[in-house]
Formats: sequence, structure tokens, C-alpha cells
Amino acid sequence: MPNDSSDVVIIGGGLIGLALAYQLALQQLSVTLLEKGQIGQEASAAGAGILSPQAEMEEMNPLTELCLSGRDMFADFIQEVISRTGVDVEFSISGLLYAALSEEAEKELEERHRWQSACGLPCQKLSRAAALELENRLNPEVLSALFFPKEAYVDNVRLLEALRVACVQLRVRLVTGCQAIALKTEGSKVAGVQTNSGLWPARKVIIAAGSWSSLVGTSLPYAIPIRPARGQMAVIKAPAPILKHVVYSSRGYLVPRRDGRVLSGSTVELVGYDKSVTLEGLHQILTVASGLFPVLKSFTFLTCWAGLRPYCEDGLPVLGATEIEGLYFATGHFRNGLLLAPITAKLMTELVLSGKTTRFMEPFSPTRFNRS
Repeated sequence: MPNDSSDVVIIGGGLIGLALAYQLALQQLSVTLLEKGQIGQEASAAGAGILSPQAEMEEMNPLTELCLSGRDMFADFIQEVISRTGVDVEFSISGLLYAALSEEAEKELEERHRWQSACGLPCQKLSRAAALELENRLNPEVLSALFFPKEAYVDNVRLLEALRVACVQLRVRLVTGCQAIALKTEGSKVAGVQTNSGLWPARKVIIAAGSWSSLVGTSLPYAIPIRPARGQMAVIKAPAPILKHVVYSSRGYLVPRRDGRVLSGSTVELVGYDKSVTLEGLHQILTVASGLFPVLKSFTFLTCWAGLRPYCEDGLPVLGATEIEGLYFATGHFRNGLLLAPITAKLMTELVLSGKTTRFMEPFSPTRFNRS
């Protein structure tokens, strides 16, 4: 029996795909989302939930501007999703403490403070005493720190559930266990997606499949150069919440949860489609965690996992239309998929509806890989 046609088919059921489906459905479009496994169970569930463009970015550039704009719209996006679904996603604009535990790290923070202050971004230099006042269980050997008051975090697993519920409410068709094989075209136009469960007809298709985006066959004259970057995570269980903020260093980070869990990450490893947790990776993560908060050494190790982030060869996400009419990409967000999900959904929905690419999106166009 043939599958029903939709206005838009989205390939990929992570945060990007769900946020896209949600925004498109709000515009009264019929949307089918195809996920090869289960909804949100790849990179989207594997992260720690940090929303931190200022801690992550090294300079002001188009990606930094996109990330800052994404952070600025996150609170309203979260409030809208919560009001629709009633799902508490533990969103907190707590600020982020970036600690320097060595002279080299202190120099890095000086440079970060210099360029961010010059750009007018909120960024406070803290002495050792001031840093320990903010986080009294922080390593007392900390030399100095920066505090970014606008940085935030969210429980990404809960946000996935909230978006899933919102999509169901808006009659988005969520199809799990459906492997997209290749785009179907008629001439130079999209006609649908060929999958292991047959053809899903549509005039518009958005590939938002994360690390698997380049595996969907298209008739484009170039490949989208995305590969998986493994990130390992560990969880420590404190008897009571001990962190008031996200705590960051040049080598890793700690993220609080209300129930006392502390998420610690992460590695960046180009090892293909391998989600193994390694002793080397865990050693690295836990060494950083105990270096930042020595008290964690006496707490319970709870669990660990690894996820695969979609890394594009030039370090930028891939957002926009292609030379095939009706084919779009929204992928390659690497460490910023969560942060960029709402703004990606907004920009891509505007593009699908209007057919026009804004200047804001031009640096991220998939056509940049067309060398012919």
C-alpha cells in the first residue's frame, strides 16, 4: 500500500528534525518525519544540554552570530513548547563559570575576555575568591575564572520528549524504524524519499539526519562532507545538588541536574560510526571532573555513554536549499545542535515557505560544496 503524500518529508528524528517538524506544522503544512531508529536516540539524547556560545566560540564570525541569536531566542521557544505540552525541561539561565586551573588556561581566558568585551558580550572576570564564592566546592587551586551570565542549560532528554509530544499534537507523522535510502526526483525536482518501507512522496524534503546525512543518496554533483565525531559522557550522582551553574574548563565541563546528577564530558573523537565507551575516554572525562570539583571523587559513578555528533569538514553547519528544487539540508551542527535547533527550525521554515535565502544563512548553504 503506497504511503500518503506530505507537503514536507524530514529525514532525521533528533532535535533538529523535531524542531523543524514542529515549526512547519505550526504553519499548517503536512509533515512526515522519518527516523531510522527511535526518536531522538542519537546525538540529541547523548549531549549534556549546555547552551553556551560564549564558552564554545573562539572569535566573532557568522557561526558565532548564529549561535548567539539561537541562544537569545531559546527562552521564548522553551516557554512556547512547555505551554503546549506541560513537559518540564529544566531550562535554566544560570550562567556559566569558566575556570582556569593553569597559567596557560588563564591566558586563554584573558584572550576570550578581551575579544568578547570588545564585541559587547556580557563577560565578567573573576578572582579566585570570587569564583569560589559562586561555586564553593570548586577546586580551591583555581587561578581565576570568567562568568558568562547569559549562558544556560536544559535537560535535552526532556526537551526531546516535549518536542515529540508537540509534534504529535500538531499531527506530524512520526515514522520510526524507517531508513531513508535515496531521494526520488522527477527531472530536477524532488518527488519523495525512497526508504526500506517504500516511497514517501513529497515535493519538499529536508535532510536533517545528523551524522548519517551524507549517507542518503541524492543526484547532487557533490557530497555533503559530514562525518561522525564521537563524544563520551559520564554521570556522577551526588547526594544533593552541588553545582549552581554549568562549570567549564578548556578540557571539559560539568552540568547540574536538579536530582543531584552531574553530567561530565566530553571527548571529540573521529572514529567512525563507533559509539563505544573507552577507558581512555572515561579517564580523561573523570580526571577533568575531579580536577574541577575534587569532592566528586567520593561520589557514586552512575553511568556513561557515547554519541555521534555530525561534524562538517569546514566546521560549519549545512543549512539551506540545493540545486535540486525542493531538497534542503539542516545538518552538521556538531556540538551546537541543541543550541541551534530553534533558530534552525525558524530559518528553514521561512526558507521553505518563501523560497528565499537570507544573508544570515548564506555562509551555511550546502551549495558551497559545489566545486564545479
